[in-house]
Amino acid sequence: MRMKLRSALPPFVRTEESVPAMLGTTAFALCALLVIPTVRFGARPLVMAAVSVLTGLLCELLFELLRGHVPSVGEASFAVTGLVTAMLVPVNAPLWLPCAACAFGVLTVKMPFGGFGRSPFNPAAAGIAFATVCWPKLMFSYLDPSEPFSLPPFADAAVKSAQSPAAVLKSGLKPDILPLDLLWGTAAGPLGTTAALVIGACALLLFARRAARWEITVCFLGACALLAALFPRIACSPMTSVKYELLTGSLLFCSVFMVTDPGTSPHTFPAGCLYGAFAGAALMVFRHFGAYEQGACFAVLLANAAAPVLEYAAERLRGQAPPLGAAKQGTAYGREGRIHES
Repeated sequence: MRMKLRSALPPFVRTEESVPAMLGTTAFALCALLVIPTVRFGARPLVMAAVSVLTGLLCELLFELLRGHVPSVGEASFAVTGLVTAMLVPVNAPLWLPCAACAFGVLTVKMPFGGFGRSPFNPAAAGIAFATVCWPKLMFSYLDPSEPFSLPPFADAAVKSAQSPAAVLKSGLKPDILPLDLLWGTAAGPLGTTAALVIGACALLLFARRAARWEITVCFLGACALLAALFPRIACSPMTSVKYELLTGSLLFCSVFMVTDPGTSPHTFPAGCLYGAFAGAALMVFRHFGAYEQGACFAVLLANAAAPVLEYAAERLRGQAPPLGAAKQGTAYGREGRIHES
């Protein structure tokens, strides 16, 4: 009797949901974040998301052509990369900015390693980090929603800018907006990160469909909340500090859509908890000591780099991992698919 083995492409995720279904659910949740900005700002958020997604698709096809392969797109990860990138830039940013960020992530981080599931780093995080370093004024110049504005869908717009609550916290001051008002997406900030209630609803959808792992998000937010309570950046009670830290900037968005990326995060429960806590602690360190008001992309990249070590440490704590350098039958340790049992 012969056993027939069937191989599959990474990421190797133990779940009933297929990879296309997971990506489709994530893309749907990201599109839901466009509803409020579209109602408030018109068609520009949709155009910004569309050109970012199109850039990701074209970059993948171009890379395949340069490699001498027949251009094809086997899964829709380019859509998720493009949407996440667009959500992290201001709505008044020039349209080329999310395109440049997405192109950098796809051409330098995603495709050279073999595409989705094989890259050691989150492409959207890498693209946003690139844009932050190269064009910080554009990345942190937010439209003032309290002033009259006009945002043409395709042309650059001259609008009055305002400091985001995250920038106010970075300067050591208390934002002049109540924490509860940060739930509705009325504050200045990146395109898809200001509506905390919508992000929370998207998180429930992703967890229910197993497109994201709740323990990573919970441990990420727990680490952020603990450090915010112990080391507040403003003169306020620990609880107030926690509220402002969790509801400002891209922290909540990052906890749902970036650190839970199945292609770059661990796939065991203990390792996921360690990974989430490490990423949350790294984000708070960047907030305290970093040069920019938004440090989520850098925290994600640092956590991606540390993921294999954290995964190995979690297995060692459970007594299921061999000493470093030793092989364990039936288990592969590596970036391609992380730890997966045969």
